[in-house]
Amino acid sequence: MNNYDCIVVGGGPAGLSAALVLARARREVLVVDGNRPRNRATYMSHGFITRDGTPPMALRELGREDLAKYPNVHFQWGEVQHVTGVDGAFTASIKGVRGGPSGEVQARKVLLATGVLEALPQVPDLISYYGSTIFSCVHCDGWERREQSLVVIGENPELVNTAKRASQWADREIVLTNGSGIIEEHQAEVLGRQGIEVDDTPIAALHGDGGRLESVELADGRVLPATGGFVQPEWSLPQVVADLVPTAGDLGGVKTDEYGRSGVDGVYAAGDVRGITPSQLIIAAGEGARAGIGLNNDLIFATFDAPGR
Repeated sequence: MNNYDCIVVGGGPAGLSAALVLARARREVLVVDGNRPRNRATYMSHGFITRDGTPPMALRELGREDLAKYPNVHFQWGEVQHVTGVDGAFTASIKGVRGGPSGEVQARKVLLATGVLEALPQVPDLISYYGSTIFSCVHCDGWERREQSLVVIGENPELVNTAKRASQWADREIVLTNGSGIIEEHQAEVLGRQGIEVDDTPIAALHGDGGRLESVELADGRVLPATGGFVQPEWSLPQVVADLVPTAGDLGGVKTDEYGRSGVDGVYAAGDVRGITPSQLIIAAGEGARAGIGLNNDLIFATFDAPGR
């Protein structure tokens, strides 16, 4: 069974950045990634300095190319099914994907950079427009939607905040709760004072061509012109994360200190898995680097604290 200083679970910006820090610290690192990032439907990523407009999957490939320069970093296509053990002696069970091997590996530390799972509202054909003209991150994709007629769709309480954020870019904005009635009357009044309309009618269909939204048809037959919009998904943690560490109640993030240390000794977390808001690739990468530094420092100082040293 292979043994590493750290297994990084997830190969997005957070995981790859953490692995780079650890690689340069002369650590033996295994990065395991299932190749199903939450932003895989998005054509371009934004807000990452020097890489603005780079497709998300291409950004990951560039990161893997950086890591390939270090012989002490190993990459494996796979999904970590579960992790057992204690600080200094973890065992991870991996199911191979894309031809990657299945099996178990051991590591002294575990760094979780899985991101979160995402469930979209039950709106017909929403997935056809998601990542092209309807998005979930206003700060990531608002610029391309500026001065347009936008819809903001959702069925959970965070919808009202997404609607407020979207107003910075929208020329005209309508909030659609898809029949959920999730926005309370006083919240609708606050939005209304800024010219934002709230409609509780269920959504019957989205209309457009080639992923470009043109209008939204409601269940009562009305058709609302719209050239884009934002959606408020439901987010949850991957089971391997929920099983391993305590989580915060707010947005389902893993509780950590400033260096990514979780409530479980030897387990660290970085990126969206710590908390989905704000969701930016560059923030995730920074968190990964910080967690990598924290993890490496813990390994260093443990050698001085060991009995007989």
